[in-house]
Amino acid sequence: MKKPIELKLTREGFDNLKAELEALAQRRPGVLSRMVLARDQGDLSENAGYHAAKEELGRIDRRTRELKIMIRFADVVDGNSSSIVDFGSVVTVESDGEKTDFTIVNKIEADPLRGKVSDVSPIGCALLGKTVGDVVEIDIPDGKVTFKILKIH
Repeated sequence: MKKPIELKLTREGFDNLKAELEALAQRRPGVLSRMVLARDQGDLSENAGYHAAKEELGRIDRRTRELKIMIRFADVVDGNSSSIVDFGSVVTVESDGEKTDFTIVNKIEADPLRGKVSDVSPIGCALLGKTVGDVVEIDIPDGKVTFKILKIH
């Protein structure tokens, strides 16, 4: 049977999804209680507390379903190779005398401010498959940037 989704995640990304699912599971009973209490106050057509709780419960249930599917079909990849940049690799690059570390992750894990770049982003695409010593030139929104790969770990 073919998987309905293909989802590569790092171990950290997978653990974050599981933690989010657990947090939602803990939050749900409180929201449900608020909804029941608001419902007991009478007329639902003008009960803002009831409608707010109902909407929040819907968001929690929707996200819970999404997370369960992602967790079920996730392919957890640990960056094993230290010779070629691959998904999950941490790459140390140098540009204009500044060293920067990038971790190649899935787009749902991407956080450029923390050095996590998507494997489909311009930087991620340019680094994939490269080795230590390679120089890559990347078109980014601010122009072109050149990176020399110093280390893969």
